[in-house]
Amino acid sequence: MEKKISKTLKRIEEDIKNDDLGKARDRLHGLIATFPNELELRKKLGDIYFELKYPAMAGRYWYLDKNKTPEMVHACIEFESSMGNDINNIARALKYKGDIELLKGLDLDPALLSINKVKEKLLIFTFALVGVYTFFKWIF
Repeated sequence: MEKKISKTLKRIEEDIKNDDLGKARDRLHGLIATFPNELELRKKLGDIYFELKYPAMAGRYWYLDKNKTPEMVHACIEFESSMGNDINNIARALKYKGDIELLKGLDLDPALLSINKVKEKLLIFTFALVGVYTFFKWIF
């Protein structure tokens, strides 16, 4: 697993040197999907979006970074604005699928962390209901 990350990160660095930021961006999206707990990957993707002149998208990926520069804070504010400053839209747009415990030390709205827990419980409840319904349908 660690080998795959470092190998892909080398390719990303080569893409950046060759000024192929689109390819670097796509590779980082793939890594983030595969390794959602690696928050440093989100920072790198934010850097690329900022370089591509998409500050709101940069803010989306910098949002979970602990040590934000003034540029990063401004980009995060733009991201929030692009989401209508709605915590539900922000949470959905972040698409964070990693361990919620990793986010505990960050300066985030507590509602943002609880939204993912609520979604998780709702999903489990829905599956349970479907299971009970299917069971009764099968029996009767």
